[in-house]
Amino acid sequence: MTKSEIITPSPKTAAILITYQCVAQCDECCFACNPHLTGTTVSLAEIKQFLNVISKIKTIKVVVFSGGECFIEFDILKQAIKYANSLGFSTRCVSNGYWAPTLDIAEKKIGLLAQAGLNELNLSTGDSHQKFVPVRRVLYATIASLRAHLVTCISVETNKNKLFTVEDFKSHPLYKEYIKGTEFEKRLMVMPTVWVSFHTDNIYDFEYESIKKDDGCTGVFDTVGLEPRTGIIGCCGLTVNNIPEMHFGKLKDIDLPEVLAAQYTDFLKIWIFVDGPEKIVKTASKWANENPPKFAHKCLYCAYLYNNQHLKDIILSNISSVKDDILDRYYKKCLVFNYAE
Repeated sequence: MTKSEIITPSPKTAAILITYQCVAQCDECCFACNPHLTGTTVSLAEIKQFLNVISKIKTIKVVVFSGGECFIEFDILKQAIKYANSLGFSTRCVSNGYWAPTLDIAEKKIGLLAQAGLNELNLSTGDSHQKFVPVRRVLYATIASLRAHLVTCISVETNKNKLFTVEDFKSHPLYKEYIKGTEFEKRLMVMPTVWVSFHTDNIYDFEYESIKKDDGCTGVFDTVGLEPRTGIIGCCGLTVNNIPEMHFGKLKDIDLPEVLAAQYTDFLKIWIFVDGPEKIVKTASKWANENPPKFAHKCLYCAYLYNNQHLKDIILSNISSVKDDILDRYYKKCLVFNYAE
């Protein structure tokens, strides 16, 4: 038995996509969420069953609730947070902030979730989101979150075609009135998030040098998720629903620890973990004497890789030339990954 067979990466995060329904219908939503996707909600019973199972995986410390828009199912969200908290998990919500038309309402909503045990709130905004959710609502939600002493992070859609920026968020009158120059500002994270196209008719320009270099993708082993349609997923990347190999089946039909363990013998996933899908696509394209495609996000490379049988056949034919090196670096990366906070 080799070292890389003994040492495997340990998942640290669980994600629950409560529903695919959303009050918005952003043009490039990775899950194509919209207001019409009713009947796509995970039940509280399913969530509790999932939380019970992952509570036995001691390396998982954080549970992230997202969607769609998780606040649509507010009662389920509140009870799920409370249950996760009772099991010792730290909890995070990802939202667009539609539920905060006033500061008073925002504080009441956040207060209920904070009381249930919520630790962190992540909010998304930008040109596409603001067609449906005014930025002032995001700011009311932000202020309420900061007042409740939650870790608070704002993600702003970013590419060279977008008009609304991080600086615009910080220049808003509500930001200046309630946040700028206060202790809140020290605790608030406002960051650009790469906004990519999932459709051939939308072409965006990017500052490629500003996009983090592809030095591997820990997400392929870091996260286990629960989603409304197929059940358990092994990744929460943007293109997970375009990659059948990342979907493991309904929780009631599988042994989750066994399914997760099986991933650690999947050489393609090991290689993704070590080098990332962009490097794999470029390497395989070179073997095939082809020009590789160029994408702005690693998840797009991953979807391209998994949906290109020709490229996967090329990898299978050439795997012996790289296998030992990749497995050696996999073992070393696992050691660092497992002991990193």
